[in-house]
Amino acid sequence: MKLVCYDPHARRPEIAAAMRAFPDVSFEAPVTLEALHAALEGAEIFVTSNRAYEAEAARIICTKGTSLRWIQFTTSGLDKAIALGLPSGVTVTNAAGLRAFSVAEHAFFLMLALMRQSRAADAGQRDEQWVRDAITPQMDNLAGKHLLIIGAGAIGQEIARKAKAFDMVVTGISRSTASLPNFDQMLPREQLQAAITESDIVLMAANYETETHQMMSAAMIAAMKPKALFINIARGALVDEAALVAALESGKIAGAGLDVTVIEPLPAGQKLYTLPNVVLSPHVAGAGSQGTGAGMGKILSDNLHLYLKGAPLQKIVIARTP
Repeated sequence: MKLVCYDPHARRPEIAAAMRAFPDVSFEAPVTLEALHAALEGAEIFVTSNRAYEAEAARIICTKGTSLRWIQFTTSGLDKAIALGLPSGVTVTNAAGLRAFSVAEHAFFLMLALMRQSRAADAGQRDEQWVRDAITPQMDNLAGKHLLIIGAGAIGQEIARKAKAFDMVVTGISRSTASLPNFDQMLPREQLQAAITESDIVLMAANYETETHQMMSAAMIAAMKPKALFINIARGALVDEAALVAALESGKIAGAGLDVTVIEPLPAGQKLYTLPNVVLSPHVAGAGSQGTGAGMGKILSDNLHLYLKGAPLQKIVIARTP
């Protein structure tokens, strides 16, 4: 049995280390498309990431991966992979929750950067100006603010947990309205617009799929309070980006913290780069040290043990069809 890992954007020693416990499973880790083309011959298991699943890689995977039975993603999201096409007849699993702690930390970085006027403070430092009197009137706190989290999966729940340490009021929007720890209330998607009108910070943590495309529509953005902030650590296509830019330019909303955009990399010349009320990061919310998250090596190892026993896998996104 052969397992191939293709993730050239991130060297994954934890996967190579995990594979040492499976001497009967051959392991290859190609780093070029040419090497991937050769490695997929006869491979039954494939490990990759949503980021690595570019158009040419997708073509190779679908044409050469005829022996594949299981694909393990090292990312939670696989929207790009689904859009570009996956081999038929394979079980697909992801790494949901792996970097939830890191993405949640980054969400608070974006919130605090806006609340505490980090861009203006940084500009003062660069100009060697003590801008205390200029920025103090615009500063605010997270304490007491009403945070609306759209999407109550692993990331949304971790953000809610951390929000309570900041003494925030937390409302969740989800398909399920079952109560969850650290949420003061859970509401269905049908009540999104009403919930937005009551919120100081609207945070997008939902999965991207057809039904959530531009979930944060022009109407939803228009429903935000004038002093409200919008945070997106999920996917850019969840938002009507043109409407968001217009609201930020006009001052209809106070600011936005974005780790994702509709087009990535964001092209030069885009207004999101220069708007003073935007804090922008280049889709790096999950980056950092291992921290307290469960390791990718363990996720793969646990699933591989199950696979070899013929047992159901964990974190299935697409179930194999006969």
